[in-house]
Amino acid sequence: MTLELIPNGDLVFKGPFNAVSITALKLSNSGNERLAYKIKTTAPKRYCVKPNSGFLDAHSTASVQVMLQPQATTTGQQDDRNKHKFMVQWVAVPDSYSDDVDNFWKQDLTKLNVHDSKLKCVFADEAPAAVVPNDSHGNKDIDAPIARADTGDDSSKSRLKQEFDRLKDENESLKEQIKQQDLRHRNPGNDRIDNPVVDRFKPNQQQQKGLILFGIPLTEQLVLVAFVVALIFGFSLGYFLFSCGN
Repeated sequence: MTLELIPNGDLVFKGPFNAVSITALKLSNSGNERLAYKIKTTAPKRYCVKPNSGFLDAHSTASVQVMLQPQATTTGQQDDRNKHKFMVQWVAVPDSYSDDVDNFWKQDLTKLNVHDSKLKCVFADEAPAAVVPNDSHGNKDIDAPIARADTGDDSSKSRLKQEFDRLKDENESLKEQIKQQDLRHRNPGNDRIDNPVVDRFKPNQQQQKGLILFGIPLTEQLVLVAFVVALIFGFSLGYFLFSCGN
């Protein structure tokens, strides 16, 4: 008949202690008999234990929560937590017993072989904030090591910086290209380079420039045709007048 306690020496409670602090206790029955257990403490008003008693079948385990209740401290009040202890009692349950666990522990147990294990309470307060030591003049020692937050992986930061520089260079290049295009558009002498379509239509526009009579543009072909028509008309008119005179 063996009941194993985990932990088996100290129950550690972690601060802050202005709120409920909870620790766990595991009970393991490694024997072949059914066991009854009961948990007691020297400060029952400061702790809440769930469950504080029960049955444990052979080769089974039970988890127990031990809760330290917060207590407001007053001036002059002594801290008696170093005196807090727990005791776990256990005993084999007879095969003939069929009642509940509360009645089991109320009966006369002198004929039964009751075992117990004691646990001491340990309190782990919050770690104080790191203090930078002062020099002999009361100033902060600048050479003292100061804890700092982890800034991440250096290689990741290097890659991010390279990407940022690349994007910055591309941005500057685009700005320069836009500036050059704007200057070429403002300079008329660059039309021959930047506007081939305009250059292609310029000769036609220059050829179409000429005299305009009655809203009709006079081209070289039209003038030649008109000259020929006038010549024929004049020759015909002269021949007609000559014939009438004779």
